[in-house]
Amino acid sequence: MKDAVMIDPGVLVDDDGRVYVYCGFLHSYMFEVDPNDMRTVIPGSYKKDILAKGEPHNFFEACSPRKIGDTYYLIYSPRQGSRLAYATSDSPTGPFTYRGYIVDNSDGHPGGNDHGSVACINGEWYIFYHKTTNNTIMSRRGCVERTELLHDGSFKYVKMTSHGLDNALNPYYETKAELACVLKGKCFVAEKNVFSRPIINILPGSVIGYRSFDFGEDYSGTSLKLFLELEGCGQTGIIKVHLDSEDSEPIAQGSIPLDNSVLRIDMPTVTGIHDLFFVFENGKTGWFKDWFDNRELCRLNRFVFCK
Repeated sequence: MKDAVMIDPGVLVDDDGRVYVYCGFLHSYMFEVDPNDMRTVIPGSYKKDILAKGEPHNFFEACSPRKIGDTYYLIYSPRQGSRLAYATSDSPTGPFTYRGYIVDNSDGHPGGNDHGSVACINGEWYIFYHKTTNNTIMSRRGCVERTELLHDGSFKYVKMTSHGLDNALNPYYETKAELACVLKGKCFVAEKNVFSRPIINILPGSVIGYRSFDFGEDYSGTSLKLFLELEGCGQTGIIKVHLDSEDSEPIAQGSIPLDNSVLRIDMPTVTGIHDLFFVFENGKTGWFKDWFDNRELCRLNRFVFCK
């Protein structure tokens, strides 16, 4: 045990009162402790690599044990640290068999890690996890999504959303930029102060996405207006609006302002529930276009739709 790196410990108190500790870094460890003092290791209980190393297991850190029925679950962060994976066993001492992963925050925050676990609350299952902010893995914001425990004992994979426990965001209420769950092309959420967390470093090719908005079923209008509060960076550019996928045909677009401004984009009426994506492009053309591909186009503070 002296050579083991035992970070991110998780504790399981079994139905019979026995106490097990799970932890590790690159290797997974477990041992039983005396429930009377919660610190004395029971002789002979120490085990290494209770979750087999290698693909697709790739144990990294963040052990969180659970007992569901007669099955023992180990939720953990694999080498692809943006994910929360899980493994199961018939015994609290393992070995544990890899079953898959439950959530992945890499769409929104590439290069980050993840810690968290599942919980059953009022008969419904939830996965608690985090995403990174301020362009550093040491700044983390808690998140939660609904999941399902299926009949075969597996957990349903869920995508990271912007609405969390709500069914969807209301597009006709102000949406703060920081709720983005997809961030691509080097843009990131920055914390200016406790009231302001804009998305900055928006470059040509950047993608900002939100899951999901419920536009309702109102067919009374023929058009919709989108207002975005932007901080211009003196660069010309285009923002395209996509529904459901960043690769879909844009339904509207607007010109990025050179300075701080509220940009209005007119678009056709949208109904139902949709994911929303903003795709940013260089406004320059010609032989010098490439000179501006790595220049910040703007910063996004918030936006709202109006009928």
